[in-house]
Amino acid sequence: MSRAKFNPQCESLRTALAVALLAGLSLIQVGCSPTFWADQANADSYEILAEKADDPAWEVPRYDVEPDPRSRFYDPYDPNHEPLPPDDPAANVYMHWLQCKKGYKSWHKFGRALSIENPDWLVQYGISPELSAEMAAAGNSLPGTELPALEEVTLQEAIDIANINSREYQFQIENLFLSALDLTFGRFQFDVKYLGVGGQNPQVDLNRRRLSNGTQELDLSSRMGVNQVLPSGAQWAVELANNTLWLFSGSNQTTSVSVLSYSLVQPLLLGAGRKVVLNNLTQDERNVLYQTRTLARFRKIFFTDTVGGGNGFLQLLQQLQVIYNERGNIKRLERQVEILRALSSQKPKVQQERLEELPENWIIPPALVEKMEYDDESRMLSWKGEMSAEEEKMLLALSDADAYQATVNELISRIRTEVVTLDVAQLETRLAQSVNRLRTIERAYQDSLGNFKIFMGLPPDMPMSIDESLLKPFQLIDPLLPEIEQEIYDYVEIWASVYVEDWEDPNLVPPTTADMLKVVDGLEMLIKKLQTDALVTLEQDIANIDMLLGQNTEGVPEDILALRKRRFETDEDRERVRQSSANDIRLYAGVRKEIRELQSRLDGLRGFLSEDNLSNDQKKKIILEMANLREDMLRISQGLQVIEIGLRVELITLEPFKMDITEAVRIGLDNRLDLMNERAFVMDTRRLMEVRSNELEAVLNVVVDGDVSTPLGKNRPLDFRGSQASLRAGVEFTAPLSLVQQRNAYRESQINYQRQRRAFMEAQDNIKFDIRRSWRQLNVLRQNFETSRVQIRLAALQYDSAVEATSDPAQAGRNQGLNLLNALSSVLDAQNSLISNWVNYEQNRLNIYRDMGIMEIDANGIWEDDFYQHRAGTIRPTNEHRQLPPEPTDSTGITGTEDIQPVVFRPAAELNALSTENKTTAQAP
Repeated sequence: MSRAKFNPQCESLRTALAVALLAGLSLIQVGCSPTFWADQANADSYEILAEKADDPAWEVPRYDVEPDPRSRFYDPYDPNHEPLPPDDPAANVYMHWLQCKKGYKSWHKFGRALSIENPDWLVQYGISPELSAEMAAAGNSLPGTELPALEEVTLQEAIDIANINSREYQFQIENLFLSALDLTFGRFQFDVKYLGVGGQNPQVDLNRRRLSNGTQELDLSSRMGVNQVLPSGAQWAVELANNTLWLFSGSNQTTSVSVLSYSLVQPLLLGAGRKVVLNNLTQDERNVLYQTRTLARFRKIFFTDTVGGGNGFLQLLQQLQVIYNERGNIKRLERQVEILRALSSQKPKVQQERLEELPENWIIPPALVEKMEYDDESRMLSWKGEMSAEEEKMLLALSDADAYQATVNELISRIRTEVVTLDVAQLETRLAQSVNRLRTIERAYQDSLGNFKIFMGLPPDMPMSIDESLLKPFQLIDPLLPEIEQEIYDYVEIWASVYVEDWEDPNLVPPTTADMLKVVDGLEMLIKKLQTDALVTLEQDIANIDMLLGQNTEGVPEDILALRKRRFETDEDRERVRQSSANDIRLYAGVRKEIRELQSRLDGLRGFLSEDNLSNDQKKKIILEMANLREDMLRISQGLQVIEIGLRVELITLEPFKMDITEAVRIGLDNRLDLMNERAFVMDTRRLMEVRSNELEAVLNVVVDGDVSTPLGKNRPLDFRGSQASLRAGVEFTAPLSLVQQRNAYRESQINYQRQRRAFMEAQDNIKFDIRRSWRQLNVLRQNFETSRVQIRLAALQYDSAVEATSDPAQAGRNQGLNLLNALSSVLDAQNSLISNWVNYEQNRLNIYRDMGIMEIDANGIWEDDFYQHRAGTIRPTNEHRQLPPEPTDSTGITGTEDIQPVVFRPAAELNALSTENKTTAQAP
């Protein structure tokens, strides 16, 4: 038998291959950069999230963990090379010096940030980047500057701001990302991993040694392997190890030996089977699904809280309306206090005080003869009319007698003292209480607005006002009518220019005909305003009611058609509105007739004034008729407001909800995402019981392993030979004798399963209860709202009657103040009840749709409901409703000539531009 001869070329090739293999092993040990690993984690996680969001029921428009660049908490720096944030000075010391030990000196190798929050977040509001960074570094409290004001923020804009800046929303997105990140590791457990037999990582050791005999050697040891866990629990591994030795003495020998090892372990009891091996991966997969549903449900909750929460947008609107109602109540109180004061201050023309006898030699001076007299029979000292300070001095100087001085002082006191009746005192007390209450509710509104800003992620000191267009239906009186009423009320001052108190005064200079004509001209202008402005306003309200009650659709505005659809659920609703408005229209027709009569009376006055040489008696009657005309106009203007309240209150509607309670509960049980998760949690605990049960099994594994090596003492690292191979096979067994911990875990899993069953039943019951409660509340609030319509009509009539009675002399002393107080309270309570019932109804409508799980939220975070999609405002460009940038100060160093580019206020849907589609696949360095 001939032997094969050694081929030097083959030897060189083998050596080259071995060196290449060793070089590859060495390169692996270097590892990849943090940027590579972060990009790889992002790519894997976003791929999972895109895979899980495949059901429209829990699809979310955004799951990118990167915040919007406009957000306050956006981080503009490279996350893998983050600069140091601002630190607490006292704590910072310990980063550099610890108990006489120097700290790390290169903390600042990536630089130092000046602020924790996004330094450019104010740029979108018209602030220059430089000033924005300075303000952020100063905690938005830079001396000499102010935060930009957000003016008239609409509901949709508020939701968009909250979507961008809400810390809780970002936290939920990060929870979803972290669950996907956990799943990447769970999936990795079943991939082929670069781990050798026994789970060893790839390794290279290079050692140089000098022996005692002077020989030098270089030893290179390396190993690399792969392994994989299979769904059955089996685990296989293959590992290649090499040892190369260079001897630098004599003939410089080189020896290289390689060993290829393999192993296969198949559990048969403990750790065997897919139900056990795949449980963790199953749980991770389900957790991502749970978290996706949680984020989808959070978007519904987030919208509901933003709009109808305790400090939500609707609650702010209600507080604003209550403030406006209180201010209107205060104006009415002030008006009635002024009227009653004027009535109560009309003192008797002659004041009297008893004086038993006159002082000796007492003579009334000529200057006081017309104002002062003494009746010997009744022994009464009388004074006629007002008393000047000079007259008071003269009266006191007539005698020093004690009785006289006491009587005169009492008489002076009676003349000087202002009479405050009980009616006036009651109204002024209520006025003071109302002013205090207004201050309180204005403070409460500012507190609620601050909480709302924090909820949206904005600084509480950022000036902000909200859009009040949703309150327009609650403006039950057109501002023009109170203005006309005020003009008529104030016209008493013009009328007073021709008023004569004492026509018997011998020194009287009566008003001229020209003066009285000027007053008549003014009255005619006021009547024209009633005929044009006031009546035209009511005619438009009546036209709206006619269109609302009509059946045709041609020429009817879209908002009236939508109002008609929402307003009338039954024919009874339509008939009730028809009857109520018919009465208002009859009253309106009566008012038109009265205004025409006023014009006729005014024309009659003008005819009288055209005559020559009017007597004082004729002038007196004309002036009195002028006063009566003004009083009638004032009464008519107040009556017009009562009619308008009755018309406009019918134009306020509630969004319909026609679902019966059984159907609502059924839909909720079918669509609630959190209930789906709760049901799945029961299965999770049941599966865990199987895993804990398996832990009580004995260890019984089939083990197969072996290796094959190259010849020893040779330099042939790839010359694997069967003669150098070994194979081992066997069974491992460990008796399950000391398993107290595993026993307890198994029993605990059984208890947890029962707990989870009860938790699911409780969640199901709570959902039913929440839906049923909201359903009942909706029905009650709808009925209460209809009652509020009637209540506000009656309150307006009550107030109108009370005001009319106050100005009627025949009603004097008949609890006018108390009647006015009751009427004013009724008006205020009715106004507050109307807005409260409307807001509470809408809040419960939000709640029931959220609780039923059918509140579809669009990409901008808005509920796909007609009211919120079309009548809750729009999202405008940022600078369109923001104030100008703050004026630069000496401390900022910013010039006023910088060209600030406007930043567009993007809807939240545009955040999808940051989706995984734009992400590049991570590449190894």
